[in-house]
Amino acid sequence: MGTFFDKYEDAPPDIDRFERLWLGTLVLSVFVTITMFDWSMSRLGHYGAALLTGTRFGGTFLLMLLCTRRRSNFFRWIIAVPFNLTIVAYDAIRLPQMLERDPVIWIVVLRLILTFAATYMLFTPRSRAWFAAPAPPDTP
Repeated sequence: MGTFFDKYEDAPPDIDRFERLWLGTLVLSVFVTITMFDWSMSRLGHYGAALLTGTRFGGTFLLMLLCTRRRSNFFRWIIAVPFNLTIVAYDAIRLPQMLERDPVIWIVVLRLILTFAATYMLFTPRSRAWFAAPAPPDTP
């Protein structure tokens, strides 16, 4: 029986590319979060900002795993629509502060490009076929 973290053997290379791009967005998000943490603390306080940050990073990583390791078409669509809209809205709210911090805006733009590229990898013809196919049964 496989574990939650096991990859499917029949996954197309686009799924691996998605995971790599998605993890790249998380790395860039760490930099953005560090440079913008004072803004988050001014809105939410120390504990609120820390809780939101931890939840956001943990949720993003879990979303990736639920999509690719559980072969979930539902979570693929969660990433494609509500998650991406939330990221764009969150960045738009912080846009004036990011523009004041010159390198941050370029990291955010790069992160958005990687996010959309990762999402695209979930919708290539090979990926769509993989998500549509039934998952192989777990073997003991």
